[in-house]
Amino acid sequence: MTSSMKRTLSTHIFRSTHPEGRTRGFTLTELLIVIAIAAILAALAVPSFKTVIRNMAVRNAADDLVADIQYARSEAVRTNRTVSLTLDERTWHVRDDNNNLLREGTYSDLINAQVTALSLGFSPTGTTTLTVGSFPTGICLTAGGDPPIQRQVLLPARASSPVIQAACN
Repeated sequence: MTSSMKRTLSTHIFRSTHPEGRTRGFTLTELLIVIAIAAILAALAVPSFKTVIRNMAVRNAADDLVADIQYARSEAVRTNRTVSLTLDERTWHVRDDNNNLLREGTYSDLINAQVTALSLGFSPTGTTTLTVGSFPTGICLTAGGDPPIQRQVLLPARASSPVIQAACN
């Protein structure tokens, strides 16, 4: 059987199974309609994704800050030395009593931290002292937008660990 006979035979078989005699597929108009619908759905979904991203940025910043506060306390007890955690507008630092940097954290660009300066000290027994301000104190983390998303890391006077609240006072 020659190749032209095979082509003719396969065309005949295809046409016999599809009586309209045309090949099946999508037209350009159908593809454009599907793309337009997908673009509209994506445009509707983008604002909710922005809210999710801001919410996760605030939650991660609060979790990271709490983890480093707990790390500073446990490091003070473990090494039997004084360890401090200092915060400014964009970063926090965990240092030992020889001023050696143990850990450092930075807020995301999406986050506004409402704290000017805060310094926590942890004694070898794990007790907390506040160098600036008084207990209870809180660090408010906010991601702007509509609505603004907030988390407050509350440092109570006698609690063993900080508490994360959903909104700032």
